[in-house]
Amino acid sequence: MPMNVKKPLSFAVLAGALVWSAAGMADEAMDLLAQMRSAVHTLNYSGTLVYAQGNELSTYQISHKLENGAERESVVRLAQGKDPVSEEVESFSLAKLQQVQPQMEQVYSLDMGGQEFVANRNCQIVVARPRDKMRYLQRYCIDPASGMLLKYSLIDRSHQSVEQLMFTSLDIAPTVGDPVQFRADARPSGNAPPAISSTDWVFGTLPAGFQLVQDLHQSSGSGQTPLRQLILSDGMTSVSVFVAPPGTPGVLESLEFSAGATNIYTTEVDKYSVALVGEVPVATLKTIGEGLRHVQ
Repeated sequence: MPMNVKKPLSFAVLAGALVWSAAGMADEAMDLLAQMRSAVHTLNYSGTLVYAQGNELSTYQISHKLENGAERESVVRLAQGKDPVSEEVESFSLAKLQQVQPQMEQVYSLDMGGQEFVANRNCQIVVARPRDKMRYLQRYCIDPASGMLLKYSLIDRSHQSVEQLMFTSLDIAPTVGDPVQFRADARPSGNAPPAISSTDWVFGTLPAGFQLVQDLHQSSGSGQTPLRQLILSDGMTSVSVFVAPPGTPGVLESLEFSAGATNIYTTEVDKYSVALVGEVPVATLKTIGEGLRHVQ
């Protein structure tokens, strides 16, 4: 009889230890992600990076400096063959990585993987695994010493990489200040930023975790009608909803979108042309678009 009592007790203790271990790894993973998002903005670094989207490979020379609180970044695409370099690229930037927000834990599970050796540095694997079919798996390899992102992959449900990048060489200037304090300050607070609302555009259906975080008006080109841009976020991934008013055919076509993991879904709502753009599956964009309503 005593043996029968001890067995379930030991299983309960083991289960509790496993839950504690998973929670501890998730916290550590969140700390590393937050440190990474800060590092790409605050560190002085330069290096060569390989970027793959589908079957296309591109190589970039990247330089980033923080001078008097202002970021200065140079991104040059290296030409193929023996030619030195092509012209500078404005659209590709590590500093555009979205800040991690606490609400992402509702729709992603965080896990720590093993370690790799990238660009002559050790890096720790962090995996953000989606809890549904509405977003991609994200796999990071982060240098724990500096917080710098060394390797990144975006992986679909068929386990295929739709986008990836990796540094082949990287130089980082010495960090000023206490690196431990830097890591502690980088972690986001437990309170997610409040969602905003739009008075004339509403989303009847949104995938779990997504909320409206910005409502912008932007010019689509010289002398053309301003576009409305509604930005949704799930705490790690964002989706932009561009709206062009009736009677402005071709305005959305003038926008430039990057390829790779970025998908585009177009629709029409009350004669408004709408384009949804984001690094999420097309089905996710379609769900958002079908729920979009214009309030008169």
